[in-house]
Amino acid sequence: MAFDKWFFDLYERNYALLYRVGRVFLAYDPVQESFIEDQIQEAFIRAWQKRSLLKHHPNPDGWMVECFRKCLVNACRKRNREWKHRVSLPDSDETPEIIDPAHLSPDEYVKSKEQIHLLFKLLGKEDAELFLRYCIYGEKASTIAAEMNVSEQALRMRISRLKKKILMNKDLFACLVFLCLLGLR
Repeated sequence: MAFDKWFFDLYERNYALLYRVGRVFLAYDPVQESFIEDQIQEAFIRAWQKRSLLKHHPNPDGWMVECFRKCLVNACRKRNREWKHRVSLPDSDETPEIIDPAHLSPDEYVKSKEQIHLLFKLLGKEDAELFLRYCIYGEKASTIAAEMNVSEQALRMRISRLKKKILMNKDLFACLVFLCLLGLR
């Protein structure tokens, strides 16, 4: 009975903390609240399964936070894999239609050049070129990876990190939205 009280106290001490960590991890998206709660439950299920070891752990609260973080990461990866399977992806041989910037009006062309300059300033030359080549101009990952002497997987990971960086920066995001709306892709 004493152990049940110890575990209940662990739950009471850590639930609010884990909830806040989950909200920060998922960028305060209110739609994700049930997802966060599910992962908190998963973390406490794992804690219950390892309760004999956890009771003697030097920092059970820290263990709970780390366990919860791992539950979130694994659940997000699983959700992303499931999402990719549901979405019909184009064949790898298809290349997106790229509209020639010469078809833009002179005013739109100047604005697009300003936005590209801003993108280079905020991301840096190498990252901006990579992002434009892959995401805006539609070059194949295999071609870019061969030029850079990296694997396609490493290239895609780098692009994924760039996308996250862009989503976190309002100026970068606005810049890319503008470029996409102009039809450079």
